[in-house]
Amino acid sequence: MTTLAHIGSRLAWLAFLGTTAASLAQTPPPPPPVQIRPAASAPAVTTNSYTVNVPVSGPIKPAVKNDPNALKFDAATKSVELKQGETKGLFKFALTNVAKEAVTITSLHTSCGCTAGKLPSTPWILQPGDSGTVDFTMDMTGKFGKVTKTATLATSAGPFILSLTSVAPPPDPTVMRAGDRTRNLQVAAADRQAVFRNDCATCHVHPATGKTGKVLFDAACGICHDAEHRASMVPILRDPKRATDANYWTKWISEGREGSLMPAFALNRGGILTEEQIQSLVSYLEGDFKKEPVKGPATAVPTPTKAGTSAAFTPPPAK
Repeated sequence: MTTLAHIGSRLAWLAFLGTTAASLAQTPPPPPPVQIRPAASAPAVTTNSYTVNVPVSGPIKPAVKNDPNALKFDAATKSVELKQGETKGLFKFALTNVAKEAVTITSLHTSCGCTAGKLPSTPWILQPGDSGTVDFTMDMTGKFGKVTKTATLATSAGPFILSLTSVAPPPDPTVMRAGDRTRNLQVAAADRQAVFRNDCATCHVHPATGKTGKVLFDAACGICHDAEHRASMVPILRDPKRATDANYWTKWISEGREGSLMPAFALNRGGILTEEQIQSLVSYLEGDFKKEPVKGPATAVPTPTKAGTSAAFTPPPAK
């Protein structure tokens, strides 16, 4: 009896355990615990019906977007042509803020130190609809031809790039600076044939090559005798103080004169003119040259001599 009763008790206990296990299998487990960490200005996130705060580093800001159309310029590229002797290219760019918000120009940079720009103020704040100008100066000293530089405006709407071009004529060999003129006169006073060498050859040799008659006179003779600022030793041939003839002109052109600025132009005396060129000059001087009107008075420049003084030179009378 005892044994049967013990076995029945164990069977009842096993049946209870099976029922309890089945009940537990049908009941969902509780959700895992969630650690909640609050943060200022943090957005709410809902997961499995539980609301938690997601930490962030700071308030969310919209991204800054460049606007290449915020500023409207009258032109993005400008060019100026300089006259002979001018050394500064001047530029003026007009601009308007066409955006709905203010635009701040913080700085201005150029691609070369020879070009400088000027803003009305730094920083320069342009409200919607505001207009103004930016000025630039390009230094062209010692330069000629086309020179292009760029300028960049750094703004709150992004960079704006402008292009500036200066066009300068080549130097005129007949235009001489005062310092160069004085130096050349001193060289010629010491050696009258020096006008045919080195830098002087640009004006006194090259222009005369292959020319005859009036064209040759303008290139080789008039450059000094008809010059607006001639040396005091150089006579005005168009207003002679004595009679002239073919022999007079031939002698002076061929031989020149020692102790003066007048060089010998004949090839056999260290000059640059052939016999044919000299005769073409003589024919012109004794012909059409005498019929041409006398030009206005020129400004005489003191001529240094070997002794360091200045003197005016007048050719002797023809023999």
